Amino acid sequence: MDVQLKKGVIELVILKMLNKQDMYGYEINNQINTRLEINKSTVYAILQKLIINNYCEIFIGELSDGPIRKYYRLTEKGKAYLENLEGEWKKFMHKVQDLLKCDY
Repeated sequence: MDVQLKKGVIELVILKMLNKQDMYGYEINNQINTRLEINKSTVYAILQKLIINNYCEIFIGELSDGPIRKYYRLTEKGKAYLENLEGEWKKFMHKVQDLLKCDY
């Protein structure tokens, strides 16, 4: 799969995950890797981009019996971006499906 296309899909997946719950980077990476093999640095690069664009923010959380962790949370701007991205993705997938059905 094309690297840029893959990154776009992973960005959408990360946004969807953070829309459901706050998560830490390792957890996000593991969830994605159960279905799609990616490099760990890819997830962190995308998270960094989301932070720079104010689509998500970081906060420090602590488990009762574990280490302090850096969690990621979707911002309101991030929720709006996700909604827009999902709409674009659905339109794109519909057009691709139409193209695949054509008898060239």
